Amino acid sequence: MTLVQSPIRRFFSALTSSNRLRLFVWLSLATQILIVVTGGLVRLTGSGLGCPTWPKCTDDSIISTPEMGIHGLIEFGNRLLTFVLLIVALLTFVTVLRPHSDRATLTRITLSFFGFVALFIVGLVFAVRAIDFTAVSLLAISSIGMLSLALIFLLRVRKVEKKSLVGPAFGLGFGIILQAIIGGITVLTQLNSWIVGLHFLISGVLISVASLLVFRALPKPSQQVNQRSQLLSVPVAFVSVVTIVIGVLVTGAGPHAGDASTPRNGLDLEVWQHYHSYPGYAMLGLILLQWLLQLGTSKSPWTSLPTRVLGILLAVTALQAVIGVVQSRLGVPELLVAAHMLGAAVLCSLVTFQYLVLKTKK
Repeated sequence: MTLVQSPIRRFFSALTSSNRLRLFVWLSLATQILIVVTGGLVRLTGSGLGCPTWPKCTDDSIISTPEMGIHGLIEFGNRLLTFVLLIVALLTFVTVLRPHSDRATLTRITLSFFGFVALFIVGLVFAVRAIDFTAVSLLAISSIGMLSLALIFLLRVRKVEKKSLVGPAFGLGFGIILQAIIGGITVLTQLNSWIVGLHFLISGVLISVASLLVFRALPKPSQQVNQRSQLLSVPVAFVSVVTIVIGVLVTGAGPHAGDASTPRNGLDLEVWQHYHSYPGYAMLGLILLQWLLQLGTSKSPWTSLPTRVLGILLAVTALQAVIGVVQSRLGVPELLVAAHMLGAAVLCSLVTFQYLVLKTKK
């Protein structure tokens, strides 16, 4: 007897078939970078409190209203993009989970995880009304449940297959939910610069996770890797993290840390701009050395994947340095700040790729 699938089930099966995997992993990476740009737009236009509360846009409305003007529209649009990221992450997760040998167990863990997510949302509803024992209990229990199940899920995946796509796909979805919560805390704390900075740093981590997904999903041709260039991959990653973290601190001290009334972090902007530049120049020098070493091994800058990745990383890092110097001299105009934020997001991805490409055993 042949079972006939419903049109909806057939559509969903076709949508999450393995031949869609490349599309979804690239969409995951692209949307993670995009939300950094839109988040920057919120900050640069002074729209961080365009929706003055969370999870609603106002006390009386879930969405922005005409009276809130362009700032409300920009902030609400950025919030809506989170749902796009969640949909892409869910489709990616289902696509990589379907062929997994331990799918049944992982599905049960995932459903239990979302049960705690639902409980957390209920806790938020209570917390919006009043921070009482019920709200705190629901938030605490659901948070512990989500973290515990996430850890159980990742350990289970690693036990079955160390380099599975399922682990990073799940981690990406978990990170998006975490980002939504931190975004809400950012609004509720009136754009506290430290929370805003944490919000950006977690985006950088999610971009790296999405880059890992892309790397694992795509075929990797056998290529020669220069051993000394490979040894530099960890220092490059470390210096890039230092550069980005100090860049976040500089932003928190500057004119684009939030709305005009938002308190800055109190750091000396002129001094910390120099602190930001030093690891940035070190990063540029290390990547140049990496590229030259790898070029000597591969002989061709375009047919070798490691050389190509390092070449693109070198170009983007150099461009970032130029933009950083120019924006500092011109008084950090909004357009250049937006370009610098986009460059930082792209660098998070490229630095991850250089580490993965160079450490891959041939």
